[in-house]
Amino acid sequence: MFNRSVSFSPTILYISPHALNQHTLEPNLRMVVWSAINLPDYINQKLVLRLKYLLGRKGVFGGSWDIKSQPFSKREEFQLIDDLNRNLSNFKQSTWYGRGQQIIEQGGVFSHKDQVAHNMQQLDEVFEGYLIELLTSMKREGYRHRDGADYPEAMIGRDGTLIKTAHGTHRLAAAVVTGAKGLFPVKVIGVHRLWLSALPEQPGGVRSDEIAHSLKMIEQKYR
Repeated sequence: MFNRSVSFSPTILYISPHALNQHTLEPNLRMVVWSAINLPDYINQKLVLRLKYLLGRKGVFGGSWDIKSQPFSKREEFQLIDDLNRNLSNFKQSTWYGRGQQIIEQGGVFSHKDQVAHNMQQLDEVFEGYLIELLTSMKREGYRHRDGADYPEAMIGRDGTLIKTAHGTHRLAAAVVTGAKGLFPVKVIGVHRLWLSALPEQPGGVRSDEIAHSLKMIEQKYR
């Protein structure tokens, strides 16, 4: 019987960005999104996020999040990046730029990560100085992980499938649409309980070297 006390430590794998084809919402994320919309901030910050941490602290998850994964190419982030890449020579014709223009014309603020635009000049600067540069540098140099940047995250499903989750979604999309060379780092933050239970188990539970070996096999598969 599977030992439920077994935990999984986050692990960095280096893979081909073109091999990571599935995406899913990480377990318990819907609860966090719902609470952020419907509950007071102090409840969301003090209780809900704490509960999410407690539920995920072992890095081992049950549920159907893995079989509900969808092709990464269907993600809105991928489609916006793909469209922008197709319109590099005239980025103002891209869907993403058009959305930004509409937001600003309606008195709003366009933002992407730490990039913010309050007017059209700033919007041009965000696209030319950050988003366009992201794509052109990927084409020119391949993917390069910048010092201090967070790692794109992924999880392992019940059958060993590597599935993209949060963080680095735009970076992965940029690497894919530009045909970037080089290895792409992903931080595996969790695994499905059924995948872990299928590994050889000793009386004390699944050994760390068995987990490490299985992760290495997955890493090789996705290169």
